[in-house]
Amino acid sequence: MATFAFVLPILPGQEETVRGMRVAVSGSGELREKYEASRKRRGISEEKVWIQRTPIGYAIVVYWETEDPQRALREIANSQDEFDKDFRRLIETAAPAMDLGQKQPLSNELLFEWKEY
Repeated sequence: MATFAFVLPILPGQEETVRGMRVAVSGSGELREKYEASRKRRGISEEKVWIQRTPIGYAIVVYWETEDPQRALREIANSQDEFDKDFRRLIETAAPAMDLGQKQPLSNELLFEWKEY
């Protein structure tokens, strides 16, 4: 299983829009079920999301455990699933630095890693 992280700047004034996703993925209910089903279909076994305040504004930080993160992003980009459509709208509205229509939506480079064994 690969680990993958990415950061997207949040447009000014869109922080609460991003925070609103917490409602969809917290607790129980239909939205939570749709969220879990979406992530399972994409091969994402773990997801963590933070909002990070920086000197130049806010950013969304996403951590995934998945075999193929680029495939997961492409599938989200092309999905007709309602939850995935809502996720795309969120990205397009609040944090449009990622182009989900690209073959490689994100290009990040792992500089180093450390793990205590």
